[in-house]
Amino acid sequence: MRSLWQYHQEMYSFNINVTSDHPYKTNPWSWLIQGRPTSFFYESPKKGHEGCVVDLCSKAITSIGTPTLWWGATIAIFVLLFTWALRRDWRAGAILAGFAGGYLPWFNYQHRTIFSFYEVAFVPFVALAVTYVLGLGIGGPKASLRRRKIGLLVAGIFVIATVACFAFFYPIYTAQVIPQSQWQLRMWFPSWI
Repeated sequence: MRSLWQYHQEMYSFNINVTSDHPYKTNPWSWLIQGRPTSFFYESPKKGHEGCVVDLCSKAITSIGTPTLWWGATIAIFVLLFTWALRRDWRAGAILAGFAGGYLPWFNYQHRTIFSFYEVAFVPFVALAVTYVLGLGIGGPKASLRRRKIGLLVAGIFVIATVACFAFFYPIYTAQVIPQSQWQLRMWFPSWI
């Protein structure tokens, strides 16, 4: 007679391991630019179902980070490296240390099946990197009034663009029912689908 464990192994014998293929696996090299976000959930309600008012809708939850923030952070990392290395600004070094501590260990596991949502470990440092660079652009108390005005204008435009970008992607962060054409409008790259 077979044991319950043997029965379970026969019924559910999947050959899944840490290197199994998965359609949403990604490499840490692409995380900062949001190269391959993970799709957590997707449904295609048809007209008359779940509030769909067109022929075909989409309802999704996707791990795309707000592109302006992530792409800004990708640039900000180079500014932080420069500022820390040449000016020895401890604030830049602290942000880089936190960023590196959350991000760099994943490069040891590139051979495994890993996903972009693991970047959640260093999201605070992504925001801090961008904030630090925007602060550099504004300048300190001794900066000229002209520089501060231009810096504030650039920082304000960036913040407004980031909030608008987040609002644009909000439906696919929260499984809102939207026309499929609107979902496709949010899939900027083929790797996002």
